[in-house]
Amino acid sequence: MEKSQNFEDKDSASSSVSGFFSVPKLTGGDMYHVFISFNKADYTWVRKLIHKLEATLPDIKICFHNRDFTPGKTIIENMTEGIQKSQKIVMVLSPDFVHSRWCLFEANLSMFQDCGSHKAIVPVMLRPCPMPLYLSHLTYLEAEDEQFFEKLCNRLLRSNAKETEDVLVHFQSSILYGGKHLLSLSAVNGHYVEASNGAFSDTCVPDSLKAVVKDPEIYKKAIRLINDTPPWVNIFKYKWAVVFLIIYMCLILIFSLVVFAFSLLTSSWYLLYVPTAVFPIFVVLRKLENLKKHLFEEIAHNMSTKTGEANLLLAETSALAGCASKSSLVFVFVSLKECEVMFHMASGSDTELAKCMWKKAVIRYSSDYATCLAKKHYPCGDPRPPGHLVNGICFCQYVAMQIEQGHWP
Repeated sequence: MEKSQNFEDKDSASSSVSGFFSVPKLTGGDMYHVFISFNKADYTWVRKLIHKLEATLPDIKICFHNRDFTPGKTIIENMTEGIQKSQKIVMVLSPDFVHSRWCLFEANLSMFQDCGSHKAIVPVMLRPCPMPLYLSHLTYLEAEDEQFFEKLCNRLLRSNAKETEDVLVHFQSSILYGGKHLLSLSAVNGHYVEASNGAFSDTCVPDSLKAVVKDPEIYKKAIRLINDTPPWVNIFKYKWAVVFLIIYMCLILIFSLVVFAFSLLTSSWYLLYVPTAVFPIFVVLRKLENLKKHLFEEIAHNMSTKTGEANLLLAETSALAGCASKSSLVFVFVSLKECEVMFHMASGSDTELAKCMWKKAVIRYSSDYATCLAKKHYPCGDPRPPGHLVNGICFCQYVAMQIEQGHWP
């Protein structure tokens, strides 16, 4: 059994903890010291933790779903009441938690809804997973830490008046969450995407985006734009492809006729004609493979462009989509408002030309930019300061770097 899951082998530590900490009195309308939010897949670990906390600190009051929710009330009513009447909130983070609608709802509820005062949250990393957006600025405890239980008690029992890094802030500042990776979305036609473009579900806003994209119609329109990417590319729109095919077919025909005529002059004509006639077939197959690769790259480029068009809608919500591949989209939280103002200033004024150039920049570069933010990797080199993103490159910096390399559309 893992260290983080074995609470029974630390009785000596429990006694020292119980002697060192004192449970504060409940004040005001509080009924609980702690509300614990977790996914049912982690129930066994959480139940053991609660048992150890209550055995070590007999006076502590813990709100636990399976035990303390009031029968007859809806789950939302119970959640709201439990959070409102608790001094602190423990969130047990795991991949199951991050992908759970109700767990994310509790996280949002505890921070932004129905709470008259800010609540203190203690994130506990049970199993490695991406930090939910609204918890990303908080310091979490690692369940694998040998001193995890002592640190947890310290965080739970200290006075709320002394809380600093645990106290939640309202979700407003693009500085605090700028560049945060919100979601990776896989195509629903993943098995067939190699020969075409990816198609993504537009039925509803994913839970990880709901707190950012408030209007479902914006998300649906954006996804439909991306899904409208042409599933194939007409190679004959390229003059070089047409010229190449005509010349190549003529050369193959002339080559075959010459070889055939020469083979008639010798009794062993087939020894010469067969291999030389087969050779062009291998060349053609090789050319077709290269053409196939080029066409797939063209489809990916078209998807990236369509994603840029979708970002003209999503940018209003401070979310951007990136085409990570033909079968995958990434979504990041980043505001482009300051970059847009700077872009207009650099263009001279708030004219139709400036607006048109901004639109072209978003369509051309926003998808690649969002992908860079999600990967925390910028292949363009060091940006010129100043920027509008604290921990990364802002969009206008990214565009300026592309222009310097001669990539303006």
